[in-house]
Amino acid sequence: MVAGRRSNSVDSSSVGNETLTLLSRAISAYVAAVPLAEREATARELSRFARWLGSDIPVERITPIDVARYQEQFPESSVDINRRLEPVKLFLTSLKTQKITSINLGAQIRLRRPPAKRRLDSRPEPEVVLVTEEGFALLTAELQNLEKVIRPAVTDDLRRAAADKDFRENAPYDAAKQKLSEVQSRIDEIRKTLGAASIYTAESTETVDLGTIVTLHSLEDDEEVVFTIVGPGEVSPREGKISLQSPVGKALADRRPEEIVAVQTPAGEHTYRVVRIERRK
Repeated sequence: MVAGRRSNSVDSSSVGNETLTLLSRAISAYVAAVPLAEREATARELSRFARWLGSDIPVERITPIDVARYQEQFPESSVDINRRLEPVKLFLTSLKTQKITSINLGAQIRLRRPPAKRRLDSRPEPEVVLVTEEGFALLTAELQNLEKVIRPAVTDDLRRAAADKDFRENAPYDAAKQKLSEVQSRIDEIRKTLGAASIYTAESTETVDLGTIVTLHSLEDDEEVVFTIVGPGEVSPREGKISLQSPVGKALADRRPEEIVAVQTPAGEHTYRVVRIERRK
């Protein structure tokens, strides 16, 4: 038995009047929904996770400590650690999205940057993408909707349009083909982001950081504006949610209350004073 492994599994999915979801059943349902090209690798890693933890443990009883201990068994120098841990991270996050677990256990898994090494080419190492827990859940939900609902529907549209053999004047075919390309591009973009994602939460409100709410005073307009600094999946200019990588986000990063910040906007330079910084609730 591996050190740190739980051994208090149960044989039934029901305890008293409480119906529980067994880990093995949750994994089977999840793997069945994974794209065919990724199913084998996903099933392999989730099977390892289930064997380590105990396949008959109810997922509702898995704790953050269990997940952290599972990750601890992988050495820091492991070159394939992200490939091993990413399927587990996505699976655990999906449990929270489906409200099977009350917390996002996937947030306990930190995907790591590969150790520095000499490369045979000049391609840069992939960067870690910082995301909030909310952003990770939103991206995961969007990915599932795209893969399970949107892409199949667009594929059906394309198949029906293809029944008309005259592609030269088949506008529905062209539209469906373009839509499918856009959907697949978005799926690829989200999967790339999730694969490089690291859940991050600001530890303090001393400086502007990912996951903080910053109130600014416009020195030109003499009015206050409020921005929430978010990661991928949450950006919404209408709601004042801006990316840390946006021009305003970059200008505000690491700033403290009372500092004066000059921000370049399409209308020119705008100057703000940082009034206060709060942590998202």
